[in-house]
This record gives sequence, structure tokens and C-alpha cells, in this order.
Amino acid sequence: MRPGGEETPALLLQGVGRRFGALAAVSDVSLAVARGERRAVLGPNGAGKTTLFNLICGDFPPTAGRVLLFGEDITALRPHHRARRGVGRTYQTSLLFNGLSVRDNLLVALRGARPGRFSWRLPPTADRAAAQLLAERVRIAALLDTPVAALSHGQRRQLEVGMALACEPRLLMLDEPAAGLSPVERPELVALLRSLPRDLTLIVIEHDMDIALPIADLVTVMKDGQVVVEGPPDRIESDPMVQAIYLGHGRSH
Repeated sequence: MRPGGEETPALLLQGVGRRFGALAAVSDVSLAVARGERRAVLGPNGAGKTTLFNLICGDFPPTAGRVLLFGEDITALRPHHRARRGVGRTYQTSLLFNGLSVRDNLLVALRGARPGRFSWRLPPTADRAAAQLLAERVRIAALLDTPVAALSHGQRRQLEVGMALACEPRLLMLDEPAAGLSPVERPELVALLRSLPRDLTLIVIEHDMDIALPIADLVTVMKDGQVVVEGPPDRIESDPMVQAIYLGHGRSH
């Protein structure tokens, strides 16, 4: 069941599109994500999933449509203003500081989430406690003093989620969090995503249905920049159009 009832959606897209010259990367996408919902966005490479994320986060302005966050029109806001209104995200490409420890990466994220963020005026003990809590939430508390360069790929992904949580988002968006993970690391990621509090709205881009479907309340499937199917995980998995889209790609690509 979708949380939120008739409340204002956490995220509402109204006819959103983005063109790059003659290329329509995203075309007329409308969707509503309820408060506390877990939404998976699936589709093959080139489907427009990451471009859609960038439109929501403000990395690209839309060339059509509107983006509303908890009822507020944020279409024209810059990315840092959207972040301060509660939008957090991770990227496909790692943005970690390899020369620092896990703790220091989390401290940088905590500082970056605040106005006056690099003044270092707040008591460092408060930030260290917050970094400890974040590490516990993403299951890497034992690695706080470990250099990021020494982490496994899965541990890096967990740290990225922790850093995204540093800004205390209301909407958390994860772009291909399972990319590059080994079969051993994937169950840990699923457990982590399932453990996130239900007052946090979550949108996950994934290729891998074995990661996306167990955590999702609803699934949106994109192809060629458009939404082609939407529904609960059990219907999506057996949908003929989804099977046709993934035919030749396999369930783990």
C-alpha cells in the first residue's frame, strides 16, 4: 500500500521534459511519489533515468514541465537550494575523498550541509557524534578510521548513502547504488535500504530488478525518455512490456 493517502505528494512531476538540441532525453514525464514511499525507477541504458534525477535535483533545468517538492514549486531553484529543502542524492560515479578516512568524509558531508559550513565554529564533539550515528545507520561504524581508499566497493556505496543522509533529507535519491557490487555485497545493500526510516521518501534508479523490486512500493519503468509502465513490483516483474524491454539485457544489468 502506498503511504501518504491523500496528502500532498513528496514529489510531483508535471509534464517534465529535457532536450539537448534535437535529442529529447526526457519527454513529458508526470508522476507522483507519496510521502514515505519507496519508488524504483527501472529501464535500460539510455532510458533517461539519470537525466530525470538531474532534473529533480536541479543539475539540469527542465525545458518543459514543473517539479514540486512537498507542494512547493522548485523548478527554478538551484541544486543547493533544493538540497536545503530536503533533497539528497548519490551519483553513479563515486564522489568520495579517497585520501580521507570514513569519519572525515562524513564530517565533510555534515559541514557541507550547513550554512556557514566551513567556519568550524560548532563543537567538534557534536559533529563526531553525528558522524558516528551516520556510520551506524549505514552499517559501517567499525570502519570510521579506515581510509576510504581501503574500502570495498560495497562499503564505498554504504558511505555514499551515509554522506547523502548528512543533510537530513526528506527525499533521498540513489542513482544505481548496486552498480559494481558483488553478489555477496548486494544483500547488505538491500538490508540497508530496507532499514531506512519510513518518514524518509526514497527513489532508487536501478538496472537490477533483484535489487529494486524487494525494496519498492511502486515501480516506474522508462524507455526512450518516457514512462512506459508503472505499478507494484509483482505486476512489473511479470509485465510483458517490461520483459520485452529487458530481453537481451538480463536481470542483473
